[in-house]
Amino acid sequence: MKSSSKEQSASAQRHGYSSRGASKAPPSSSSRSDADLWLVALVCLLLALFASRWSGADLWLSRQFFDPGSTRFPLREAELWSGLLHDGFKWLSLTIWTGLLCIRISGIGSLHLRIASRELNFVLTASLFIVLATSYARSISLHSCPWYLTQFGGSAEFFRLLDVAPSNAGPGRCLPSGHASSAFMWLAVVPILSGHKRRNLLVAVLALGLLAGVVQVARGAHLASHVLMSGALGALAAALAHRLHIRRLTR
Repeated sequence: MKSSSKEQSASAQRHGYSSRGASKAPPSSSSRSDADLWLVALVCLLLALFASRWSGADLWLSRQFFDPGSTRFPLREAELWSGLLHDGFKWLSLTIWTGLLCIRISGIGSLHLRIASRELNFVLTASLFIVLATSYARSISLHSCPWYLTQFGGSAEFFRLLDVAPSNAGPGRCLPSGHASSAFMWLAVVPILSGHKRRNLLVAVLALGLLAGVVQVARGAHLASHVLMSGALGALAAALAHRLHIRRLTR
């Protein structure tokens, strides 16, 4: 029993927790830089501005999936794109999040699991924060989806990022991409990792986010800048959530 107690105490010390309740944040976590997330946010923002303001990339990319003859995006209702790659991806992400929540609710006893619980709490709350931030940004956005724009058979006028919205901007509520955020929400896992695991996960999440974005661009649901802004907001929200998390634990 003494040996077991000593082992738990040593484990607590290695993770930066006190033996009286694990109230302190791990030093490695509090000192770890989230520079990679800040960099992702900046790069995505600059690429979004390039696509929308400094080039014609936004409209050019969407035109590649638009059929002028039928004045529609052929892949909009295609089963593979609207079903598996859109609805399926969204439900997969929701299922994973719900599964993690169930694991958290199921109860935690040992010291090692309490440490894991603290990190799981962060992932659950930070990922939800990313989704809610994206949803709120969309709700106040005046940018409309491509299939509403005059360039693609609609009646709404296209306008670039940071421009004043025209009087006929359309229904709006299309920037940033909500579907891409179902991938970018997992940027919340990045702050709890380090080394090659952190880098690999970051690359994987960004790749999934871009894949989800390509699906929506192909369907006419979003412009490329909408997807990039979703990535920027996701990375920014993850970095801010981690900073707040560390401050709370070290007070």
